[in-house]
Amino acid sequence: MKTVLATTLLTLTLCACSNGTPGMSVGIGLGTGIGSHLGLGTSLNIPIGLNKNRAQNSDGLKIIEEQIVTHFDTHGNATDSAVKGGFYRQLISKRGSSYLVQDFYSDGKKRTDPYTLPRNKLLQFRAMPDNGSLTIYAYNGTVMQQQVFQSGKLVSARP
Repeated sequence: MKTVLATTLLTLTLCACSNGTPGMSVGIGLGTGIGSHLGLGTSLNIPIGLNKNRAQNSDGLKIIEEQIVTHFDTHGNATDSAVKGGFYRQLISKRGSSYLVQDFYSDGKKRTDPYTLPRNKLLQFRAMPDNGSLTIYAYNGTVMQQQVFQSGKLVSARP
């Protein structure tokens, strides 16, 4: 019984506060001693704080501010990682059932102004907002195209 108590106290001492993903947590552990120097146990980490850059929306989806949603290759195909000469889409925030995103060239230069997309369009390179405007910039920073959408249809466009 002394071994179990000692192991439990040791586990609680070692796990009392840990700093890791998703942040600080408190650990509660149970264990059993095998011999005089070895013990087995399990613990449960309970988060006691969240990273300031994290938020949780009503859908239970954790959003990290300005998180990269996906990368695209030079042809606009979604990829798992950055591609030289490609693009990436960054999540800024969630607004209702829409996501505020912004696209960038692979080196971080702005490709679009922020615009909203529904969740099902987040991984489409040529996605257009259902409502709102979309401004696309050339690599040198000049405006290539400005479009306004309403109910999923193009209302106006300027080159």
